Amino acid sequence: MMFRDAAAMIGRFLSPLTLDDFLDKTLTDGVTKIEGGDGAWRAGLLGPDPEALLSEAVQLAPRLTFYAANPLGPPPSLDAVADSADFRRRIGQFHANRYSLRFPEIRTVSPALDALARALEILLHGPVTVSAFWSRGKSATVSSDDHDLLIAQLRGTRRWDISTAPSELDNAWQRIPGRIPTLGPHEAVDMRPGDLLYLPRGTQYGVDSDAESLHVAVGFVPLTVREALLAVLDHLSDVDRTLRTTIGGRLAFQLQGTGAERLGPPVLDAAARVLAACRTPGFIAAALHRRSARGVALLAPLPVRLPAPTLTLDSVLVQAAAAFCHLTANSDTIDFSYPGGHLYIRLAAQESVRFMVNTPRFRVRDIPAAADDEVRLSLARKFLEAGYLELATGGE
Repeated sequence: MMFRDAAAMIGRFLSPLTLDDFLDKTLTDGVTKIEGGDGAWRAGLLGPDPEALLSEAVQLAPRLTFYAANPLGPPPSLDAVADSADFRRRIGQFHANRYSLRFPEIRTVSPALDALARALEILLHGPVTVSAFWSRGKSATVSSDDHDLLIAQLRGTRRWDISTAPSELDNAWQRIPGRIPTLGPHEAVDMRPGDLLYLPRGTQYGVDSDAESLHVAVGFVPLTVREALLAVLDHLSDVDRTLRTTIGGRLAFQLQGTGAERLGPPVLDAAARVLAACRTPGFIAAALHRRSARGVALLAPLPVRLPAPTLTLDSVLVQAAAAFCHLTANSDTIDFSYPGGHLYIRLAAQESVRFMVNTPRFRVRDIPAAADDEVRLSLARKFLEAGYLELATGGE
């Protein structure tokens, strides 16, 4: 997917809110409801019959979670679901007892949602998750999430009681539990089919509905100050051996109060080195490029056709629908990062790489190469084996 296509897709999803306003204001301003615009398109993200689509996703049954404030009976078992009819019957049993269901990882069952999530990954350089919630009844407790959410209402209506207090923007890792969260002062937001709701991570909320409701939640975490600082620290540690030296061989003893103060001077020295690096023009940008290269490579791998087709100079190649990349380089080598890994390519081939990245469809012989046709074929094979390119239909 080309960058411009990703931006256009997310822009349509957010309409009438503009993509620039979402990225520059909404992500820092807090809870936002988006009405109107292209709501009909949002309501169709799971197709014309989302209930049937979810009932067909029998493979998700072992991972379903459920909740209810006042259930009318025990939840049915999700063991040994035979087929989609059996799955739908058990879903009906959950709903009859006023349980709400969460279907995780539904990117695999909805090409439209998969494309939307990939478009957001292209813009944010981080993983995006998508879950569906098929609900009836009130949420069991006040909840919050450790990631931002874009919630699109597909069917029915749902009332969200959302805290008006500023979000704590919780970190993702497990902490010592505090007090049971309470909603406190809040506002009610009614969601109808096609409406979109943005919730920053850490926002306290409760949900309620008397009727059946179905919505999807797109989860992500934008770049934070902490992540940017860690990127700088990681990048500096690649070039400054001082930051890689051992200081905590006696850590277990030091944390018992014996010599912990000895850790202070090297840490303070490292902090001063990080500050000096941040003041060097271009260093922060270089660090964030390296962070993006690692982050893109850690995304779920692109699907690969096996065995790889045989290529000739007349083979026509196209970029795979879910493919994108991030390019960085040193004085010798290009790091071509793509979902699932890295390709390391000689810097001399940069013209060829740029052509292949920026051209959605081409013949192998069209690849600019300073050497010979074998270089063209070799590069094309590498990109094909990574899943970034695929043979066009009738492409020979």
